[in-house]
Amino acid sequence: MLNYKHIKLLIWAVLPLLGACTEPWNNPYPDTQRLDNTLYSSFSARPKHLDPARSYSSNEWTFIQSVYETPLQYHYLKRPYTLIPGVLEQMPKVHYYNNAGDEIAAKDRQSAAFSRYILQIKPGVMYQNHPAFVEKNLALSDDELSSINHLSDFSEIATRELIASDFVHQIKRLANPKLHSPILSLMSEMIVGLDDLNVELKKVKGVLDLTQHQISGVKVLDKYRYSIKVNGVQEQFLYWLAMPFFTAVPPEADVFYAQQGLIDKNIVLDWYPIGTGPFQLTV
Repeated sequence: MLNYKHIKLLIWAVLPLLGACTEPWNNPYPDTQRLDNTLYSSFSARPKHLDPARSYSSNEWTFIQSVYETPLQYHYLKRPYTLIPGVLEQMPKVHYYNNAGDEIAAKDRQSAAFSRYILQIKPGVMYQNHPAFVEKNLALSDDELSSINHLSDFSEIATRELIASDFVHQIKRLANPKLHSPILSLMSEMIVGLDDLNVELKKVKGVLDLTQHQISGVKVLDKYRYSIKVNGVQEQFLYWLAMPFFTAVPPEADVFYAQQGLIDKNIVLDWYPIGTGPFQLTV
């Protein structure tokens, strides 16, 4: 027969189980979003930059790594950490060259003057739907812009396929003097032609169109392949390819967000990134 002490212990054992059967009483999210595919997160400091050319803080990468996809990524389970293809079809192929431009064997790479990485992206990868992919949204009148306060105010959105030139465009953006990329100095020592491009862009007056400027060490080979030429042998360069600095940014993003009517309302790439990842910032 149960005595008072046993009953008291039973109550204390059952109470936590009863609590687990109900929704948290202080759930801040509406019931309508309970089953939505929505990622909720918290951060201790307000993110300053969500532009992959500028972002350099871990609290910012919490957001943009869910929006953008990088060429390489880390295997989720393997230890020690191991690089695997992200949005690439396979690991980059590396070729080594001497000062005369002749290719040398990988076993002799320590004497190489340059290394060339060939990267091939997966076909069929699509961007998140965004108004920047609607041509008429790239040159809106002042009257049209006056009625836009959020991205959701655009009546037409579209998407397109990710292509190799988008990755090349982002590398050019690292040299854009207006963006003040925190890795420009370091990457200028690695990537051939990046410093020269930075010097060239500093002389541009007015609107900067990166599609009209080239970088000698970074080339589009075809729709899904591009190459990066670096000085000497840069064994650590592969790890940089797993960072958001080397994700893809479509040229349409720069044109769309350059409209003054959007800038005045802080509707900029630094707050509204455009990527191919599983999540999208909408507010």
